[in-house]
Amino acid sequence: MNKSEPNIIESHRLSLYTWGIIVLWSVIVGMLFLFSYKSIEKEFSALARLEAIASYNKDTVYRRWATMHGGVYVPITAETPSNPYLNVPEHDISTPSGKRLTLVNPAYMTRQVHELGEKQYGLQGHITSLKPLNPGNVPDSWESEALKSFEIGNSEVVSIQTIKGEPYLRLIRPFITEEGCLKCHRHQGYKVGDVRGGISLAVPMGPYLSAAKRRTIHIAEGLGLLWFIGVGALWAGMGYIRKRIKERENAEGERNRYVKELQQALAKVKSLSVLLPICMHCKKIRDDKGYWNQIEAYIQDHSETEFSHGICQECAEKYYPGMDLYDDNKN
Repeated sequence: MNKSEPNIIESHRLSLYTWGIIVLWSVIVGMLFLFSYKSIEKEFSALARLEAIASYNKDTVYRRWATMHGGVYVPITAETPSNPYLNVPEHDISTPSGKRLTLVNPAYMTRQVHELGEKQYGLQGHITSLKPLNPGNVPDSWESEALKSFEIGNSEVVSIQTIKGEPYLRLIRPFITEEGCLKCHRHQGYKVGDVRGGISLAVPMGPYLSAAKRRTIHIAEGLGLLWFIGVGALWAGMGYIRKRIKERENAEGERNRYVKELQQALAKVKSLSVLLPICMHCKKIRDDKGYWNQIEAYIQDHSETEFSHGICQECAEKYYPGMDLYDDNKN
């Protein structure tokens, strides 16, 4: 196996680990975003529900006040005509000055308050019953199912519904028959404590959804920045590890080169360590092919040694007696 293959495999494994961690980090950030999105959705739905409950509480308070007083008389106008569905004595009277007044019972009051509220801030509402006196209070299918559930002990029904193409949080709670209610509803067979109907409210979700969208965008931006920081830090860390691996590869390559050179040098030394046939007179060496070579030529061929030629003092005196090649004072 090639010596670089383990490093290649290690680098490939590191890349797989890097991408695996990036995918895991992306899943974690995605789950955080999904959790935040669901939490925001629940939070703003809860706020819309609180608005509906506040309206319901307000309705029950002023209805109870009107019931305590048996209703209130108001001038008959185009906006407040006489109530044809109110079957009580003196539901229309005249003042001594001749001004015509009509009795506004709690149901009539609630209807007018809800009409004003819808015009002013979009919250829809009305009273409804399975046995309404006013045909305008007939429940729709959603309200009808809710009213039936009240008769078996349910105390609230709430859900997101679409009304005229727009999302609304719908909430309905029952209203219980009180003694003052029997003035208008005794003939229907109700008695104190009976579920007589409910107050149905519809809160427009548009403003809440817009606020939730803005919050979601801010969280998405924050989590996106966190994701980029995490990936950047991971990539930088993996880059540092890759750099160290490369440095180690280079060091191993350098070490291998030195080992190879050393092995070659040892091989050459070994080639010189055998028994060499040498001429006892001319000092030539016989090679493996049977040729006689000068000793310096043989050594140069079998090692990296190079020679520079000179002459010793004895040979100088023998072969060049007339030349003073050596100064005795410098010997």
